[in-house]
Amino acid sequence: MIEGIGIDLVSIEKLKKILCLREEKFFKRMLSQEELIVLGEIKNKNEGRSIRKAAGFFAAKEAFLKAIGAGLFSIPFNKISVLNEKTGKPYIKVDENLRDLIYRKFKKRLDAVNLSITHENGFACAFVIIEML
Repeated sequence: MIEGIGIDLVSIEKLKKILCLREEKFFKRMLSQEELIVLGEIKNKNEGRSIRKAAGFFAAKEAFLKAIGAGLFSIPFNKISVLNEKTGKPYIKVDENLRDLIYRKFKKRLDAVNLSITHENGFACAFVIIEML
């Protein structure tokens, strides 16, 4: 049974402008330690790709919050990790502390969190479906 859905669209150019002004502060507030490592590795090879990846992370986190019925920043973004399986499939890592917090605050069980991210024409879009099994 579907417990919640969320979608978000992020302008890559707008994010790039924000990063030009305050990259370090933005990343510390928005990204988990795991995401910082991933972006650091990508940035060393291709800075443009790292900005697109960061936009996808941001869109995924906003879509996730919408899916659980939470407002923007009601859960710190750096507590939510958007990662990729070896196959490239994106997923949202939800540890037990975050899972418990979401249940207490929003009464959402996170049995399955499905995520899709796409980048096209200067935008990153993410779609999240939360299922209760």
